[in-house]
Amino acid sequence: MQENHSMCFKGICILVVLFYLQLPAVQCGPIVTYSTTTVCGLKGASVVLPCKCHPLFCGGVWHKNRRQRVREHSRSHDCSLHIDKLTDEHTGVYHFEMHYDRSTSGITVTVTDVEMKEVDAGDENQTNVTCSTSCSLGSHIKYVWYKNGQTLQDKSTASILVPGYTQASYSCAVKGYERLRPPAKCVPHKKCWGVTYSFESICVLLGSSVDIPCTYVHPNYDTINTTFWFNTQKNNNHPEYLNLADEYKNHVEYHGNKKSSCTLRLKDIRAGHSGEYALRLTTKEGETYSGLPGVNISVTAVQVLTPPEAVTEGERVTLICNTTCTLSNDPTFIWYKNGQPVTNKHTTRDNKLHLNPVSSEDAGSYSCAVRGHETLSSNIASLNVRHKPTHVSVSISPSDGIEEGTSVTLTCSSDANPPVHTYTWYMKSGAESLVRGTGESISFNVTSDTSGLYYCEAHNELGSQNSGDAAVPPKEGLVISIAVTSGIIIAVMLALMLVFVRRYTMAREGTSTTQEVHSDIHDNTYTALNPRTISSEYDTLQGTAQDSVYENLQRRETQSTEMELNDLSKK
Repeated sequence: MQENHSMCFKGICILVVLFYLQLPAVQCGPIVTYSTTTVCGLKGASVVLPCKCHPLFCGGVWHKNRRQRVREHSRSHDCSLHIDKLTDEHTGVYHFEMHYDRSTSGITVTVTDVEMKEVDAGDENQTNVTCSTSCSLGSHIKYVWYKNGQTLQDKSTASILVPGYTQASYSCAVKGYERLRPPAKCVPHKKCWGVTYSFESICVLLGSSVDIPCTYVHPNYDTINTTFWFNTQKNNNHPEYLNLADEYKNHVEYHGNKKSSCTLRLKDIRAGHSGEYALRLTTKEGETYSGLPGVNISVTAVQVLTPPEAVTEGERVTLICNTTCTLSNDPTFIWYKNGQPVTNKHTTRDNKLHLNPVSSEDAGSYSCAVRGHETLSSNIASLNVRHKPTHVSVSISPSDGIEEGTSVTLTCSSDANPPVHTYTWYMKSGAESLVRGTGESISFNVTSDTSGLYYCEAHNELGSQNSGDAAVPPKEGLVISIAVTSGIIIAVMLALMLVFVRRYTMAREGTSTTQEVHSDIHDNTYTALNPRTISSEYDTLQGTAQDSVYENLQRRETQSTEMELNDLSKK
């Protein structure tokens, strides 16, 4: 069955032919719709950004502020976006943008805290306390109130009246989000003792320094005489000044005053400084107040978790710079290899160093530190990388002065883990390679049969690699030999040319010389310059010493001269 349906897309009616498809209804209007344009959420809670789209055109992506990609959607007509554990970073305008259309409107997300305020009720006997948020969570919201930690069962509105003549600790929360309630406050404020710490706990790097921010209040009718900090785990029953204890000598600085500030600084922290720290106040009238609970200080060192005993080249390895507690201020970790900063070719994220894939060059000793505290480095952890032989090379001994009959030793070296178990030696013979021995070194005498190009092959259990070619004798020796031989040949040719020039000159000057003499001279000259004669002399040169060559040449020149003189005397 085939039916035609008319559908409107942004005010333009389009005829869509649908085969075997039934649509319950077709409407003219936007393809994406939101049931609200604003969403307010509590910090730490979850929110839903309601969104509906036509199932035929529901492919798209959620973006924040038109730039940041949040999530892709391509399935059902419900394109709602869920955001968990809200933080201030989630504040912004969110759009569901289809692949072919980015003109849709958006939803504005606002993140708020719950804040409790004390408001003057205009009556000394009563104080008005309100619980509020920076954006509206809806008219249906109810609140939960607490007095001295106990729930007030009959209170659920955004504000309550409390007695103004007695002090107590009050706090509030949005119903259903009780775990997100703010710190309790003393009400009425003017009659309260109280110490406020900026943090409930602080993780501190061993050897570093830390400030513990603190403020306090006290009744208007009392005057503060002394303020001091103490470690509740060491002397809670009888608090005493930290700076009186030997273990805190030169480690404590007080940056407070007798009005409201009570910040403490701990310097060059030691492992024994862990514990709960609290402030104690005393008045001139002898009253005392301790700000409990205090601030928990945890001391940690950075430590590289021990990597596997050995990894194989090509695998993925992750090194972790570990701490026993979570450092504050979003620290940046720095990695070192063999004492030098790790280059950016590796991926570092948070406290992890990713070596993917790991190579033989990554083997070494690793440590880490927190930026700003580079002198407080971690332990050293060794990374052992198994790999096939690399950097295979051949060395020749002796390295020079190699002549025929000389004994030479070839040595193969490489970098391998595990070590090389077999070395194989080859000599190149044309396109083939002939096996010449095994072992890390081989020795032999240099002859015409053993001269040539050699290379070695190094094997371990992970693979093998060949070295480059090494010439025996070395190319330097060949160059010297060729140079000497070439010099001798040039000298012989120069000597022969001098003989020819001299005889030719003598022949021209002796015009009365007969054709016979000229013929003799020509024959002798021809013999001297005959290529076969020169070739014969070169062959003799190869088989005899240089002195023998020169003697033969001198004897021939003398004999030729004597024959010329005899012929001239007969004439």
